[in-house]
Amino acid sequence: MRVRLLLAGVATLVACGTSGCATMSGARAVAENPMVVPSADFETVWKASVIAVDGYFDIASEDRTQRKIVTQPKIGATLLEPWEGDSVGFRERFESTLQSIRRFAIVTVLPAPTGQGWAVRVEVRKELEDLLQPDRQSIGRAVFNNQFPLNRTREVVGPVQVPAYWIPRGRDPKLEQAILAQIRASLFL
Repeated sequence: MRVRLLLAGVATLVACGTSGCATMSGARAVAENPMVVPSADFETVWKASVIAVDGYFDIASEDRTQRKIVTQPKIGATLLEPWEGDSVGFRERFESTLQSIRRFAIVTVLPAPTGQGWAVRVEVRKELEDLLQPDRQSIGRAVFNNQFPLNRTREVVGPVQVPAYWIPRGRDPKLEQAILAQIRASLFL
């Protein structure tokens, strides 16, 4: 009985994984990065870029003088979060399910090298969490706990800084292409 239930669960996962869900399929290359937008209006290109990036990340800063948008890091979507679009493709979602992956984006809107229009460059950086020891480790210390916490009560005055142990994993070209495709669609290119 348990074997049948397990096989039914595996068959359901395989069927859902290959069913054609838009967030699970890989993005095709739609534009060069940076993408040249033949528009003379900076405001239109800027707003389209902000809207496209805001659909994937929370924006940390928008600097119009430097023409740069920087986002907050976001933990990658897992297989159990199909509504999140920041992990493009099954492989990326599977990796984010097994590892702590985070992504952040840097978008720059500069004048095009040809002098006509704007060049929109999207960079999505991917990082892997590096912990000093396994988080919430329970195997091996279930009986004997060698780390005895001291009983101290302290008043926290400000925000507590969490140690940042993140290993850079390079860029995420699939998510970059998805953001560029959304910018391209919003500008009717």
